[in-house]
Amino acid sequence: MTFKQRNHTLQSMAAAIKHRREARWTIAELKLIGKVPDSVLARRIGRTIKEIVEERQRRRIRLVTPPRRWTTRETKLLGRYFDEELARRFRRPVHDVARQRIALHIPAFRPHKSKKWTRAEEKILGTAEDKVIAMRLGRTRNSVLQHRRILGIPPMPRVFPNGWTGQEDALFGRIPDAEIAKRIHRSVQAVGQRRAKLGIRAIPDPKAKSRPYTPAEDKLLGTLPDDELAGQLGRTMFAIQARRISFGIPKFNGQRRSWSAKEISLLGKLPDEEIARRLGRTLESVKVRRGKLRLLKPDSKHRRWTPAEDRLLGKLPDEIVAQRTGHPLGSVSVRRRQLKLNDPSRRPFWTPSEDRRLGKCSDTEIAADLHRTVSGVKNRRKKLKIPAWTPN
Repeated sequence: MTFKQRNHTLQSMAAAIKHRREARWTIAELKLIGKVPDSVLARRIGRTIKEIVEERQRRRIRLVTPPRRWTTRETKLLGRYFDEELARRFRRPVHDVARQRIALHIPAFRPHKSKKWTRAEEKILGTAEDKVIAMRLGRTRNSVLQHRRILGIPPMPRVFPNGWTGQEDALFGRIPDAEIAKRIHRSVQAVGQRRAKLGIRAIPDPKAKSRPYTPAEDKLLGTLPDDELAGQLGRTMFAIQARRISFGIPKFNGQRRSWSAKEISLLGKLPDEEIARRLGRTLESVKVRRGKLRLLKPDSKHRRWTPAEDRLLGKLPDEIVAQRTGHPLGSVSVRRRQLKLNDPSRRPFWTPSEDRRLGKCSDTEIAADLHRTVSGVKNRRKKLKIPAWTPN
């Protein structure tokens, strides 16, 4: 349907129905909303402009109006109302109304009252902070900031009342950070950050617990008990012990003795507690020595596999091996996999002779002859793309 035919149809509808207020909208009418001006559409379909505007706004259809010339009546109203009001009346964008008014040198309805900058005010810019100058001149801080930038005047450097002075910076690298913080009334963290920013190494604090060891302190390790040396150096006993062990220095008056062959022969035969009581050693020492020799506890639930037990793996199912050897089923499975042996209880692979029998008789008969399941025979036949057997 062409546009002329559609227009003729709508005019005939408007003639048949003179008053169509609150009538249902047809599909043909809804398709024209937003494509032609509201006044033209109202005249064509016999509705009011208000009704068309409400329906268009309800459906959120934007009225696209092509750029049109300004009429004499529109030009006379510029400056007599607000630009937003004229934009609503003229069906034009607000910026279009403002641009036309400015082009014709017409002042706004209520022009913005702006105070011009004097030469004396401009000389003050940059001599203090913008907010201070704004309070002096009775202007906003944003106005002062923008005008200063237009004139290319740099801002006044900010002065921090708590800024670091040269005398404070000269203390870094001479005394510890804690002493500097106490003198200049700052936090230790602030002092450390400032010193790191200047690239100056810290001076160790003699009273701090986490200070580096000196060569003289390292020479004292092992000459005194750890707790006594810790009190003398102002450190913790655990720090002294860790430092001594890292150098391999034995404990002061330590009763360390080597293991004899007779003592080693007891490991793994008696409980660790009994061995420690008999030999006068610590339980931890007995455990460490037994672990180094890779000996199991006599009361341990885990025991080593013997060669005779290993020979059963792969020849008998895991369940039978577990019953005969007394090992758990999971242990038998793990040991078999470590030896890279297959489980004999698993279904064997298909042989070429078995594959040749597929499709020559029913799957049920083949499964009974090969001692396999019917589903296994069927899946194997489908995998090889062999058609099922059909009786003649």
